[in-house]
Amino acid sequence: MPSRDENIIRLIQGPHADAVQAIEDEAITAAIGDLDGEFTQAARGTTALWVRLFGGPRASAGDGRLLAQVLAAVRDALARLFKGLGRRSQLALEDALRPAAALGAAQGAQVLSLLTGRQTAPVEGAPSRAARRAARGLPDAVDEQHRSALGLLKAKLVRRLGLTGALAAIGRGRRVISSVEATITHTVNDTVNEAITQQIRNAGAKKVWVSERDACTACLAYAGLVVDEGADFPGGLNWDPGQRGRTRPVKTPPRHPNCRCRVAAWRDEWAVPGVPAMPEVLQREARRSVARGWSLPSESNAARIRAARELVRTGPRLPKSVVEFAADAVRAGRFENRNFPATGPGAG
Repeated sequence: MPSRDENIIRLIQGPHADAVQAIEDEAITAAIGDLDGEFTQAARGTTALWVRLFGGPRASAGDGRLLAQVLAAVRDALARLFKGLGRRSQLALEDALRPAAALGAAQGAQVLSLLTGRQTAPVEGAPSRAARRAARGLPDAVDEQHRSALGLLKAKLVRRLGLTGALAAIGRGRRVISSVEATITHTVNDTVNEAITQQIRNAGAKKVWVSERDACTACLAYAGLVVDEGADFPGGLNWDPGQRGRTRPVKTPPRHPNCRCRVAAWRDEWAVPGVPAMPEVLQREARRSVARGWSLPSESNAARIRAARELVRTGPRLPKSVVEFAADAVRAGRFENRNFPATGPGAG
Protein backbone atom coordinates (compact mmCIF):
# COMPACT_ATOMS: atom_id res chain seq x y z
CA MET A 1 0.00 0.00 0.00
CA PRO A 2 1.49 3.40 -0.97
CA SER A 3 2.52 5.67 1.87
CA ARG A 4 1.16 9.16 2.40
CA ASP A 5 4.17 10.76 0.75
CA GLU A 6 4.06 8.36 -2.21
CA ASN A 7 0.43 9.28 -2.75
CA ILE A 8 1.26 13.00 -2.59
CA ILE A 9 3.99 12.54 -5.20
CA ARG A 10 1.58 10.67 -7.45
CA LEU A 11 -0.92 13.49 -7.01
CA ILE A 12 1.65 16.12 -8.01
CA GLN A 13 3.00 14.13 -10.96
CA GLY A 14 -0.43 13.00 -12.13
CA PRO A 15 -3.63 15.03 -11.60
CA HIS A 16 -1.78 18.24 -10.67
CA ALA A 17 0.46 18.07 -13.74
CA ASP A 18 -2.54 17.23 -15.94
CA ALA A 19 -4.45 20.27 -14.67
CA VAL A 20 -1.52 22.55 -15.48
CA GLN A 21 -1.16 21.03 -18.93
CA ALA A 22 -4.84 21.66 -19.58
CA ILE A 23 -4.18 25.40 -19.09
CA GLU A 24 -1.16 25.17 -21.40
CA ASP A 25 -3.14 23.32 -24.06
CA GLU A 26 -6.01 25.81 -24.00
CA ALA A 27 -3.62 28.75 -24.39
CA ILE A 28 -1.65 27.04 -27.16
CA THR A 29 -4.81 26.19 -29.06
CA ALA A 30 -6.01 29.80 -28.77
CA ALA A 31 -2.65 31.06 -30.03
CA ILE A 32 -1.79 28.49 -32.69
CA GLY A 33 -5.01 26.86 -33.80
CA ASP A 34 -4.34 24.74 -36.91
CA LEU A 35 -1.29 26.74 -37.93
CA ASP A 36 0.75 23.59 -38.43
CA GLY A 37 -1.75 22.35 -41.00
CA GLU A 38 -1.75 25.75 -42.67
CA PHE A 39 2.03 25.64 -43.02
CA THR A 40 1.69 22.19 -44.58
CA GLN A 41 -0.81 23.54 -47.09
CA ALA A 42 1.54 26.44 -47.88
CA ALA A 43 4.36 23.97 -48.59
CA ARG A 44 2.12 21.92 -50.85
CA GLY A 45 0.94 25.04 -52.66
CA THR A 46 4.53 26.15 -53.20
CA THR A 47 5.47 22.73 -54.55
CA ALA A 48 2.49 22.71 -56.93
CA LEU A 49 3.37 26.20 -58.19
CA TRP A 50 7.01 25.22 -58.76
CA VAL A 51 6.00 22.12 -60.71
CA ARG A 52 3.55 24.09 -62.84
CA LEU A 53 6.05 26.85 -63.66
CA PHE A 54 9.25 24.81 -64.03
CA GLY A 55 8.03 21.35 -64.97
CA GLY A 56 8.88 19.25 -61.91
CA PRO A 57 10.03 19.36 -58.27
CA ARG A 58 13.66 18.79 -59.26
CA ALA A 59 13.60 21.33 -62.07
CA SER A 60 15.83 24.39 -61.79
CA ALA A 61 14.45 27.92 -61.79
CA GLY A 62 15.73 29.03 -65.16
CA ASP A 63 13.38 31.94 -65.86
CA GLY A 64 13.97 34.88 -63.52
CA ARG A 65 10.44 36.22 -63.96
CA LEU A 66 8.91 32.88 -63.00
CA LEU A 67 11.23 32.62 -60.01
CA ALA A 68 10.09 36.07 -58.89
CA GLN A 69 6.52 34.79 -59.07
CA VAL A 70 7.38 31.89 -56.75
CA LEU A 71 9.16 34.15 -54.29
CA ALA A 72 6.20 36.54 -54.22
CA ALA A 73 3.80 33.66 -53.63
CA VAL A 74 5.85 32.38 -50.68
CA ARG A 75 6.07 35.89 -49.20
CA ASP A 76 2.28 36.23 -49.47
CA ALA A 77 1.79 32.82 -47.85
CA LEU A 78 4.07 33.73 -44.95
CA ALA A 79 2.27 37.05 -44.50
CA ARG A 80 -1.05 35.19 -44.20
CA LEU A 81 0.37 32.62 -41.82
CA PHE A 82 1.93 35.20 -39.49
CA LYS A 83 -0.90 37.73 -39.64
CA GLY A 84 -2.19 38.39 -36.12
CA LEU A 85 -0.19 35.52 -34.62
CA GLY A 86 1.91 37.68 -32.30
CA ARG A 87 -1.00 39.54 -30.76
CA ARG A 88 -3.10 36.38 -30.60
CA SER A 89 -0.31 34.55 -28.77
CA GLN A 90 0.13 37.42 -26.33
CA LEU A 91 -3.56 37.49 -25.44
CA ALA A 92 -3.71 33.71 -25.11
CA LEU A 93 -0.82 33.67 -22.64
CA GLU A 94 -2.11 36.67 -20.70
CA ASP A 95 -5.48 34.96 -20.33
CA ALA A 96 -3.75 31.85 -18.96
CA LEU A 97 -1.67 33.55 -16.27
CA ARG A 98 -4.30 34.21 -13.61
CA PRO A 99 -5.79 30.69 -13.85
CA ALA A 100 -2.24 29.31 -13.61
CA ALA A 101 -1.52 31.36 -10.48
CA ALA A 102 -4.81 30.30 -8.91
CA LEU A 103 -4.18 26.66 -9.76
CA GLY A 104 -0.67 26.75 -8.29
CA ALA A 105 -1.99 28.25 -5.07
CA ALA A 106 -4.72 25.62 -4.84
CA GLN A 107 -2.32 22.77 -5.53
CA GLY A 108 0.22 24.08 -3.04
CA ALA A 109 -2.48 24.38 -0.39
CA GLN A 110 -3.73 20.85 -1.06
CA VAL A 111 -0.25 19.38 -0.65
CA LEU A 112 0.28 21.31 2.59
CA SER A 113 -3.06 20.07 3.91
CA LEU A 114 -2.10 16.46 3.18
CA LEU A 115 1.33 16.84 4.76
CA THR A 116 0.17 18.58 7.94
CA GLY A 117 -3.27 17.07 8.37
CA ARG A 118 -4.65 20.60 8.73
CA GLN A 119 -6.76 22.38 6.17
CA THR A 120 -4.73 25.08 4.43
CA ALA A 121 -6.36 27.89 2.49
CA PRO A 122 -4.79 28.90 -0.86
CA VAL A 123 -2.99 32.22 -0.92
CA GLU A 124 -4.18 34.80 -3.39
CA GLY A 125 -1.46 34.91 -6.02
CA ALA A 126 -0.92 37.12 -9.04
CA PRO A 127 1.22 36.61 -12.14
CA SER A 128 4.72 37.99 -11.81
CA ARG A 129 6.10 40.88 -13.81
CA ALA A 130 8.38 38.43 -15.60
CA ALA A 131 5.38 36.35 -16.71
CA ARG A 132 3.52 39.40 -17.98
CA ARG A 133 6.69 40.59 -19.71
CA ALA A 134 7.01 37.19 -21.44
CA ALA A 135 3.49 37.56 -22.79
CA ARG A 136 4.12 41.11 -24.00
CA GLY A 137 7.29 39.93 -25.74
CA LEU A 138 5.53 37.38 -27.92
CA PRO A 139 4.58 39.78 -30.77
CA ASP A 140 8.21 40.86 -31.20
CA ALA A 141 9.41 37.26 -31.04
CA VAL A 142 6.88 36.24 -33.68
CA ASP A 143 7.88 39.17 -35.91
CA GLU A 144 11.52 38.11 -35.63
CA GLN A 145 10.59 34.60 -36.75
CA HIS A 146 8.73 36.10 -39.73
CA ARG A 147 11.73 38.21 -40.71
CA SER A 148 14.02 35.20 -40.37
CA ALA A 149 11.86 33.20 -42.77
CA LEU A 150 11.72 36.05 -45.28
CA GLY A 151 15.48 36.33 -45.09
CA LEU A 152 15.80 32.98 -46.87
CA LEU A 153 13.84 34.18 -49.91
CA LYS A 154 16.83 35.45 -51.84
CA ALA A 155 16.61 34.84 -55.60
CA LYS A 156 20.24 33.75 -55.81
CA LEU A 157 19.86 31.28 -52.96
CA VAL A 158 16.57 29.79 -54.21
CA ARG A 159 17.92 29.56 -57.74
CA ARG A 160 20.87 27.51 -56.42
CA LEU A 161 18.81 25.26 -54.15
CA GLY A 162 15.72 24.95 -56.28
CA LEU A 163 12.39 24.01 -54.70
CA THR A 164 14.24 23.07 -51.51
CA GLY A 165 15.27 26.70 -51.12
CA ALA A 166 11.70 27.97 -51.47
CA LEU A 167 10.42 25.39 -48.99
CA ALA A 168 13.22 26.26 -46.55
CA ALA A 169 11.59 29.65 -45.93
CA ILE A 170 8.31 27.96 -45.06
CA GLY A 171 10.13 25.50 -42.83
CA ARG A 172 11.92 28.32 -41.06
CA GLY A 173 8.60 30.09 -40.53
CA ARG A 174 7.04 26.92 -39.12
CA ARG A 175 9.51 27.09 -36.23
CA VAL A 176 7.37 29.86 -34.77
CA ILE A 177 4.91 27.19 -33.65
CA SER A 178 7.37 25.45 -31.34
CA SER A 179 8.69 28.83 -30.20
CA VAL A 180 5.25 30.08 -29.13
CA GLU A 181 4.40 26.73 -27.56
CA ALA A 182 7.64 26.73 -25.56
CA THR A 183 7.05 30.27 -24.29
CA ILE A 184 3.50 29.47 -23.20
CA THR A 185 4.50 26.18 -21.55
CA HIS A 186 7.46 27.68 -19.69
CA THR A 187 5.57 30.77 -18.51
CA VAL A 188 2.49 28.86 -17.35
CA ASN A 189 4.62 26.36 -15.40
CA ASP A 190 6.74 29.15 -13.95
CA THR A 191 3.59 30.93 -12.77
CA VAL A 192 2.26 27.75 -11.15
CA ASN A 193 5.53 27.17 -9.30
CA GLU A 194 5.71 30.79 -8.16
CA ALA A 195 2.26 30.44 -6.60
CA ILE A 196 3.28 27.19 -4.90
CA THR A 197 6.40 28.91 -3.59
CA GLN A 198 4.28 31.68 -2.10
CA GLN A 199 2.25 29.00 -0.33
CA ILE A 200 5.49 27.44 0.95
CA ARG A 201 6.72 30.85 2.15
CA ASN A 202 3.52 31.44 4.12
CA ALA A 203 3.89 28.04 5.76
CA GLY A 204 7.50 28.74 6.77
CA ALA A 205 8.57 25.54 5.04
CA LYS A 206 11.40 24.54 2.74
CA LYS A 207 10.92 23.53 -0.89
CA VAL A 208 11.60 20.13 -2.43
CA TRP A 209 12.05 19.46 -6.14
CA VAL A 210 9.42 17.09 -7.59
CA SER A 211 10.60 15.90 -11.00
CA GLU A 212 8.41 14.54 -13.75
CA ARG A 213 8.26 10.75 -13.93
CA ASP A 214 10.05 10.77 -17.30
CA ALA A 215 12.15 13.87 -16.63
CA CYS A 216 15.45 14.58 -18.34
CA THR A 217 18.74 13.46 -16.79
CA ALA A 218 19.28 16.96 -15.40
CA CYS A 219 15.92 17.32 -13.66
CA LEU A 220 16.18 13.79 -12.25
CA ALA A 221 19.39 14.87 -10.53
CA TYR A 222 17.36 17.51 -8.65
CA ALA A 223 14.54 15.16 -7.60
CA GLY A 224 14.12 15.17 -3.82
CA LEU A 225 16.60 18.00 -3.30
CA VAL A 226 15.49 20.27 -0.43
CA VAL A 227 16.55 23.91 -0.09
CA ASP A 228 15.33 26.86 1.96
CA GLU A 229 12.33 28.65 0.46
CA GLY A 230 14.37 31.73 -0.43
CA ALA A 231 17.39 29.82 -1.72
CA ASP A 232 18.23 28.68 -5.22
CA PHE A 233 18.63 25.08 -6.26
CA PRO A 234 22.30 24.66 -7.23
CA GLY A 235 23.38 24.75 -10.85
CA GLY A 236 25.11 22.08 -12.89
CA LEU A 237 23.49 18.89 -11.55
CA ASN A 238 22.94 16.07 -14.02
CA TRP A 239 22.91 12.27 -13.98
CA ASP A 240 24.67 12.44 -17.35
CA PRO A 241 28.31 13.28 -16.48
CA GLY A 242 28.78 14.66 -19.98
CA GLN A 243 26.32 17.48 -19.24
CA ARG A 244 27.26 18.43 -15.69
CA GLY A 245 28.19 21.97 -14.80
CA ARG A 246 26.40 23.55 -17.76
CA THR A 247 23.49 25.21 -15.97
CA ARG A 248 23.14 28.03 -13.49
CA PRO A 249 21.33 27.90 -10.14
CA VAL A 250 17.55 28.14 -10.43
CA LYS A 251 15.03 29.33 -7.88
CA THR A 252 12.27 26.95 -8.94
CA PRO A 253 11.44 24.77 -11.91
CA PRO A 254 10.96 24.96 -14.84
CA ARG A 255 14.66 24.78 -15.63
CA HIS A 256 14.25 24.34 -19.40
CA PRO A 257 11.53 25.30 -21.94
CA ASN A 258 9.40 22.14 -21.73
CA CYS A 259 10.08 21.33 -18.08
CA ARG A 260 7.03 20.43 -15.99
CA CYS A 261 8.78 19.72 -12.70
CA ARG A 262 7.25 21.14 -9.52
CA VAL A 263 8.23 22.35 -6.08
CA ALA A 264 6.41 21.24 -2.97
CA ALA A 265 6.55 22.20 0.69
CA TRP A 266 8.66 20.13 3.06
CA ARG A 267 9.74 20.04 6.69
CA ASP A 268 11.65 17.19 8.25
CA GLU A 269 9.12 17.00 11.10
CA TRP A 270 6.42 16.05 8.58
CA ALA A 271 8.13 12.71 7.97
CA VAL A 272 6.24 9.64 9.22
CA PRO A 273 8.50 7.58 11.52
CA GLY A 274 9.69 4.38 9.89
CA VAL A 275 8.40 5.37 6.44
CA PRO A 276 10.53 6.83 3.62
CA ALA A 277 9.93 10.59 3.50
CA MET A 278 9.04 12.55 0.38
CA PRO A 279 12.62 13.62 -0.51
CA GLU A 280 13.85 10.04 -0.14
CA VAL A 281 10.99 8.65 -2.23
CA LEU A 282 11.64 11.22 -4.96
CA GLN A 283 15.35 10.35 -5.06
CA ARG A 284 14.59 6.64 -5.20
CA GLU A 285 12.10 7.07 -8.04
CA ALA A 286 14.54 9.30 -9.93
CA ARG A 287 17.18 6.57 -9.72
CA ARG A 288 14.62 4.05 -10.94
CA SER A 289 13.78 6.32 -13.87
CA VAL A 290 17.47 6.58 -14.78
CA ALA A 291 17.87 2.80 -14.51
CA ARG A 292 14.82 2.10 -16.67
CA GLY A 293 15.59 4.83 -19.21
CA TRP A 294 12.11 6.36 -18.93
CA SER A 295 12.27 9.54 -20.96
CA LEU A 296 10.76 11.60 -23.75
CA PRO A 297 11.81 11.06 -27.39
CA SER A 298 13.36 14.54 -27.37
CA GLU A 299 16.17 13.31 -25.12
CA SER A 300 18.96 11.34 -26.77
CA ASN A 301 19.42 7.67 -26.03
CA ALA A 302 23.14 8.36 -25.57
CA ALA A 303 22.42 10.71 -22.68
CA ARG A 304 20.23 8.09 -20.99
CA ILE A 305 22.91 5.42 -21.39
CA ARG A 306 25.59 7.69 -19.93
CA ALA A 307 23.27 8.41 -16.99
CA ALA A 308 22.54 4.70 -16.46
CA ARG A 309 26.26 3.91 -16.57
CA GLU A 310 26.88 6.59 -13.93
CA LEU A 311 24.05 5.19 -11.80
CA VAL A 312 25.48 1.67 -11.88
CA ARG A 313 29.00 2.96 -11.20
CA THR A 314 28.07 5.02 -8.15
CA GLY A 315 25.81 2.52 -6.43
CA PRO A 316 22.15 2.73 -7.43
CA ARG A 317 20.50 1.62 -4.15
CA LEU A 318 17.79 -0.14 -6.13
CA PRO A 319 16.48 -3.73 -6.35
CA LYS A 320 18.89 -6.15 -8.01
CA SER A 321 16.58 -6.74 -10.98
CA VAL A 322 16.41 -3.01 -11.73
CA VAL A 323 20.20 -2.65 -11.50
CA GLU A 324 20.65 -5.62 -13.84
CA PHE A 325 18.20 -4.03 -16.28
CA ALA A 326 20.28 -0.85 -16.33
CA ALA A 327 23.53 -2.76 -16.70
CA ASP A 328 22.12 -4.74 -19.64
CA ALA A 329 21.03 -1.51 -21.34
CA VAL A 330 24.49 -0.01 -20.85
CA ARG A 331 26.12 -3.09 -22.39
CA ALA A 332 23.68 -2.98 -25.32
CA GLY A 333 24.13 0.76 -25.72
CA ARG A 334 20.41 1.49 -25.80
CA PHE A 335 17.10 1.16 -23.99
CA GLU A 336 14.58 -0.86 -25.99
CA ASN A 337 11.57 1.03 -24.60
CA ARG A 338 11.85 4.41 -22.91
CA ASN A 339 8.13 5.03 -22.31
CA PHE A 340 6.99 5.42 -18.72
CA PRO A 341 4.64 2.45 -18.05
CA ALA A 342 0.92 3.25 -17.94
CA THR A 343 0.31 0.16 -15.79
CA GLY A 344 2.33 -2.17 -13.65
CA PRO A 345 5.37 -1.37 -11.48
CA GLY A 346 6.40 2.22 -11.73
CA ALA A 347 3.04 3.46 -12.95
CA GLY A 348 1.01 5.87 -10.92
